[in-house]
Amino acid sequence: MPPANIFTRLSLILVLFFSLIFNGCSYLPWVGEEDDDLAFEEDFPFEDEREMDRGERRRARDDESGSSEDDFFAEDKGFSDMDAGDDDFIEGEPDGFASIDQRTDKSELKGDVESLQSQQEALISKVRELEEILSVLEPKINAASERLESDISSVTDSSDFLEPEVEDLKAQMARLNEEIARIKMQKAQAAPVRKKRMRRTSAKNPPEYDKALAAYRSRNYDESILLFQNLDLSNPPKKLKDNIAFWIGTNYVALEMYDDAILQFETVLNKFPRGNKAHDSRYMLGMTYSKKGETSRAVEVLEGALKKNPPAEVRGKILAQLNQIQ
Repeated sequence: MPPANIFTRLSLILVLFFSLIFNGCSYLPWVGEEDDDLAFEEDFPFEDEREMDRGERRRARDDESGSSEDDFFAEDKGFSDMDAGDDDFIEGEPDGFASIDQRTDKSELKGDVESLQSQQEALISKVRELEEILSVLEPKINAASERLESDISSVTDSSDFLEPEVEDLKAQMARLNEEIARIKMQKAQAAPVRKKRMRRTSAKNPPEYDKALAAYRSRNYDESILLFQNLDLSNPPKKLKDNIAFWIGTNYVALEMYDDAILQFETVLNKFPRGNKAHDSRYMLGMTYSKKGETSRAVEVLEGALKKNPPAEVRGKILAQLNQIQ
């Protein structure tokens, strides 16, 4: 028998012994009022039996394991055996057995997890494919956007560059329309008077003058120049001297002899500033400078001619020449 059980029983024997010596039998549990004890036992008839059964079971376990009743720190083999049991035991089950429903749920969960994993792998592969496509398309998109931006900037620059020219052309068109309307009005008013003057002048012009003018209109410029020079040397009427110099200069322009033409037009302007060919000479002088390549000088002469208030017909020619130069 283990020493702990021996010590416990000796302690109980000593307590009973001292209680019998000093107090008699009044403290013994079986000595005293038997009626009360019987009543107590009748109320709890199975209490002693339960205690006896528990004691016997406990002794049997102690004998098997080699430990005493009071050994509270002994290792419990029941729980160790339970831990070393089958793998089918589920945590939380007191008996250590898994139910059929739990096994079914576990298999279903396992299938769902596998399905989710396969779906995740498919999505990952799809994302990688899309990333590869995007990496291929991204340079093309960037190049297209750069080309589009460059085209837009070039169009914007060209529109900004052309906008002043468009506004200038609109202003010139407006001025031309005004001049055309004024010319038409003046032409309608002065047509009868001009016809009478032309008839009178043509009647009074010498035949050499008409012959030289006809040669110019027939594009026989050399012949026309000789005829006008011979007429100038034959002491013609004063009213024809500015006309002779003007037509000689016009023949020189047709022959591209611009310096000689400029001398003739300047002669008209210097000697006959109030003659009937002064406005025409200014126009022809500006046009001659333009044909010669002296654009700034041509613009200066033509703008000065506009300031002299020329007739509507000559004004229209001057404006047209300015638009052509500019």
